[in-house]
Amino acid sequence: MKYLDDDVVQELLEGKWLKIAEAIEDAFVDESAEMVPKVYLDGWGGDFRAMPAALGDYAAVKWIGVFPSNWKKAKHTTAGTLVLSDRRTGQTLLAMDCRTLTAYRTAVTSAIAAKYCAPDAKEFAIIGCGLQGRYHIEAYEAICCNHMNLSLELYDTNESSMMQMFNWLGREKLCHAWGRNKSIKETVKYAEVITTLTPSTEAYLDVLDIPNNCHINAVGADAVGKRELMTNVIDGSANIICDDPMQALHSGELQYNEWPHLDVNSMNYLLKNHKSMQLDKGISVFDSTGVAIEDIAIAELVYRLCQK
Repeated sequence: MKYLDDDVVQELLEGKWLKIAEAIEDAFVDESAEMVPKVYLDGWGGDFRAMPAALGDYAAVKWIGVFPSNWKKAKHTTAGTLVLSDRRTGQTLLAMDCRTLTAYRTAVTSAIAAKYCAPDAKEFAIIGCGLQGRYHIEAYEAICCNHMNLSLELYDTNESSMMQMFNWLGREKLCHAWGRNKSIKETVKYAEVITTLTPSTEAYLDVLDIPNNCHINAVGADAVGKRELMTNVIDGSANIICDDPMQALHSGELQYNEWPHLDVNSMNYLLKNHKSMQLDKGISVFDSTGVAIEDIAIAELVYRLCQK
């Protein structure tokens, strides 16, 4: 069995944003796809997650630990392995480090949601300037804006993280323009797409600060107790999309809202029906908790790239 470390996975996926997006979109509408609920196991200062799925001729499971305070120990906040198997024979085909894979799939799925919910957006706001912030910016540039005319506003409670991203943007020559801000309200003032990427357990984004017809990719809340959006954001949204509605109810932003009062659609529904959803009317929210279908879609792509 071949094992791919993180550097190899990064090399194989580098710059392949559109291929990754195509693989994930196809996976969400593939009738052969199967997925069981994410399993959580408490750790000391974080948690572990087992994420199994099947797609076409493949089956996979990702085992990942998420420890938000690891940066204080100079360690990555996520670490884990994905194992890909032949669905027909049960034979293990490949194992790979899943840190980069997870970063790609999370950012690309957000970009897919923005592409359909805010197709003409050029003004983006990023709240949380860590690794996911960088991947999201690159995904938006490649998938939503075709490497043109993306304007960006940044915010992070950690001034050093925000400055590092500001400098990285200059080195990489990404985006048409960018700025860093002293408040969330200032950051989102003119945003057409807001992306929240923090491990917060306290809501900080208020519907009163959100522009009309704005799209929000809410990414940080991916476990019980995490939240970024005030209840009025979900209640005030015209369209709510989830990678998995039941998982979002358990561990996403929806865990804090009254489910019967919400009109919630899946990513599968968005991809099949976006033309008839009136997505330009009011605020839209993509509640991203991260699902195994996204993981196996990229794992299959990595496996095929290895064969070349």
